[in-house]
Amino acid sequence: MNITEHKIDGFSVEIYASDLKGARTRWGQKIIRLFSGEEEVAHAVFAREGAKMPEPYLSGRKIFYFAPEHQYRDVIDLLRSEETVYICWKPVVDSKEPNDGDAYFRTD
Repeated sequence: MNITEHKIDGFSVEIYASDLKGARTRWGQKIIRLFSGEEEVAHAVFAREGAKMPEPYLSGRKIFYFAPEHQYRDVIDLLRSEETVYICWKPVVDSKEPNDGDAYFRTD
């Protein structure tokens, strides 16, 4: 099983206002876009508390990490304080769920 990992060289943050009316309800209020060099390699999306969020996935080599909003501060602190941070995708063999896997952060 090959693990996909990207060293994070930079990031940008988007924080959205709540949108709970109408046809479009925003479940992900905070997004961190992660870059390795000039390439955007991942999105870390944080759902408002109580919202149902999708499972993480890998699209090409881009990692989509989903977590509850209370984990946002931990991820931002990690990105700001650690010298070297990676975002990783580890495939998991699951006969009920093809292309299943885990998205996670790691340091050196």
